Amino acid sequence: MSGWPVAKVSAFRESFNEFRYHVKINSKETGGGTVLGEQIYRAQVMFDDAVFYALENDIHEVYCLKSRQLGISTDVRAFSAFWLGMHDGLRGSMVFDTAYNTQMARREIEEVIDGLPKGLHFPPIKGRNRDALVFENDSWLLFMQAGTKNSRTGGGLGRSAGLNYLHASEICSWVNEEGLTSLRQSLAETFEDRLYLWESTARGYNGWYRLWQEAQSDPAKHCVFIGWWAKETQQFLRDSADFSRYGTEPPTSRELERIGAVRTQYGWEVTPEQLAWYRKKIDPARELDEDDPEDSTLTQEQPWTEAEAFQVTGSSFFQGEKITEATAALAAAPKPQLYKFWPGIDFVTSDMKLSRTRRELELMLWEEPASDSVYVVAGDPAFGHDEENDHSSAQVLRCFADGIDQVAEYESGTIQPHQFAWLLWTLVGYYGSKSNNQVGMICELNGPGEEVWRQYQATQRIVQQGYLQQSAREKGIADIFNNARSYIYTRSDSMSVGHAWQFKTNLQSKVQILEAERNYFHNGTLIVRSPRTLEQMKGVTRDGDSIAAEGRNRDDHPFAMALGVRYWEDRFRRMLNAANRTRAAERARLSVSIEDQWALWSRNTLGDFFKRKEAERGLAMQVAVREAWRNAHRRRRSQRRW
Repeated sequence: MSGWPVAKVSAFRESFNEFRYHVKINSKETGGGTVLGEQIYRAQVMFDDAVFYALENDIHEVYCLKSRQLGISTDVRAFSAFWLGMHDGLRGSMVFDTAYNTQMARREIEEVIDGLPKGLHFPPIKGRNRDALVFENDSWLLFMQAGTKNSRTGGGLGRSAGLNYLHASEICSWVNEEGLTSLRQSLAETFEDRLYLWESTARGYNGWYRLWQEAQSDPAKHCVFIGWWAKETQQFLRDSADFSRYGTEPPTSRELERIGAVRTQYGWEVTPEQLAWYRKKIDPARELDEDDPEDSTLTQEQPWTEAEAFQVTGSSFFQGEKITEATAALAAAPKPQLYKFWPGIDFVTSDMKLSRTRRELELMLWEEPASDSVYVVAGDPAFGHDEENDHSSAQVLRCFADGIDQVAEYESGTIQPHQFAWLLWTLVGYYGSKSNNQVGMICELNGPGEEVWRQYQATQRIVQQGYLQQSAREKGIADIFNNARSYIYTRSDSMSVGHAWQFKTNLQSKVQILEAERNYFHNGTLIVRSPRTLEQMKGVTRDGDSIAAEGRNRDDHPFAMALGVRYWEDRFRRMLNAANRTRAAERARLSVSIEDQWALWSRNTLGDFFKRKEAERGLAMQVAVREAWRNAHRRRRSQRRW
């Protein structure tokens, strides 16, 4: 199916422009009775451009990330009435965050339709009830409230009706993601004139942020960002008192950077008159110095660019600049190998294979194990340190005297506690497989963590001494426990070594390990290679002694990494420091030729780890058989001589 022809797009757009001259609105700037067509802002034109571009290219979902008070919501309401009037038999819906906004939108739609001149021949409203309007052309429009509370009732959003038109507004305030999922499932997928419009301001790293990120990577969806500078009235004239107060000073370096970003990304030159308006909006008392941070809430309501739109609403824990630097460094870094862990009926039958699709991606591996090296495997099972985190995370960190490097990361939302224990042993065994390696394991004990630890211990007993002993020997993995160490917890104010296995997080200990992780990340001691971890770091905020991901975001990767950092600090760093095992010293020790590096990679592919062990055992058996045959042959020859 192809998109709309250019002629149809032009005709439809001209008709909508004409329609707006018959629509009267109550504007906050000009009062009631304002004709919409006489007050069209550049922001509204940008939104129209996005919608009609999408239709011309057979795209039926448009996502608009915007600043506040640009008039887009008002314009889309008029567009919704026009769209349903122009198409017979549509099933449409408008969804808002609160009951008040829903009622306001319904009243505006009714006033628009009822106020149209009869000579326009636009389908009038023939039926009204509490939830919907029915047009004369048998199209109907539902008015739905998403709600701002996370409750069971929100899950019914869109469950009762199939839709082929949607206007969803202020999704940033929709807390109930179950309701959002239900609404998306109700949308038609093949109807030729289907259209779904999603528009919202930003409000931290919430469900709207995830929806926006998803849409940007989907070619079947079109995204548009519209900043504060896209509305003509948001400026001060040069002869005004406000311009004299806010507009006479030249742009600061930060303002010049933002002006350049808008010019490059959106083709718009921010004027001194507009800059004066922005300065008053953000800092009316002129109290901020050039390097002072702006209020994140104000910045996300009046963003210059898409990158500025999503701000944490609490106090950001990890510095945004450091996350940006680490993210930029990923572009030049080697790409990881991607794997999926396949749990068997027991540890011996479990396997790790290269992921064939994006959905199978669980483990990212940047470095194979190196000989005579030290590693930490840190695990945070789902619902461990935080009942909102529904994914299990495992981090593998290579340890040096002067730093810690992330070398592998695992993530799954479905793995069970006993399977997670097997996954941890797989990583411990793999990174401990080279000669003279040491691998420490630390695991969160809260939630399912204690069961993970019990299964971790049981696995070692069963494989080394129990019913899996023979199977493990046949597969060549009976010795993977040799280089493994487990964390023993010691209180920071204790004068003696503790006797408690693993790590059970409380408020004080969580603050400590996350503070340490932040310190090492900011000063470059901790190298983070995972975009998943860096993305989660963005949403971690601090409110007093509470450090956690904001809203429905997750922080399982940063937390698991913090556990690994704690192990390195407590158990390995002093030993590595005494031996001068710095990053530079290790690089010099392990420097090899390109040919040797390729051979090392070929020998150490994770998917072949267990198979290689089994092959080595088979080869050893063949050598033993041949040697036994030779010995027997020598004895027979010796006997014949006598």
